[in-house]
Amino acid sequence: MRQRTSAIARLQDLPPVFRGSDLTVRFQWTSKTASQYIYLWKRRGLVQGLGGHSDVYLNLLKQPTPAWETALLEAMPSAVIIGIEALRQAGWTTQVPHRPTVAVNAGQSVFSVEHFEVLRRNPKWFETVRTGIQGDRSLGLPVLSPAWALADMLRSHPWGECGLWPDDIDWDQVEDRDEVTWQSACAALDLPPVPLRTQAVAAR
Repeated sequence: MRQRTSAIARLQDLPPVFRGSDLTVRFQWTSKTASQYIYLWKRRGLVQGLGGHSDVYLNLLKQPTPAWETALLEAMPSAVIIGIEALRQAGWTTQVPHRPTVAVNAGQSVFSVEHFEVLRRNPKWFETVRTGIQGDRSLGLPVLSPAWALADMLRSHPWGECGLWPDDIDWDQVEDRDEVTWQSACAALDLPPVPLRTQAVAAR
């Protein structure tokens, strides 16, 4: 007699983040059967999808607090945190974006997801900012250094329109090494090489 395996046992055998396609290999299911199980697990609140057509899911039984960043990297390995969230993580601002902004290489798969604002950037942009990207992807979502993130924001929009004003920045957190990084970012992104701290008195 064929032994049935419970949903709990199945999910305990899966990692905190998995792809729907993983189920066809791990459990020898057809794609249709895998989709049916995922549908039932989602209805029971046991899994949650990253969103879009990413085919990436969070195993809430294995990890009740959703690992959104891990799921994002699974779906879009090129993702990098940019914008206000990059400045917040560095302690440069206390502003909290509604959704963290991430840049994703437009030459790879890109999905619209609920928990992040996903911006397509061409491969050239990634090469340009390469030295400003911090973090090991095996350990978590990389982030653009604050000086590079600010330069990237101001390249597209002036103060105010970029989501921040100069007095939203904690300039006491800016160090001498950040000035060097800022100058490198300005040169790479075709911004005027104005000293970073002079931005503190930019007109509102």
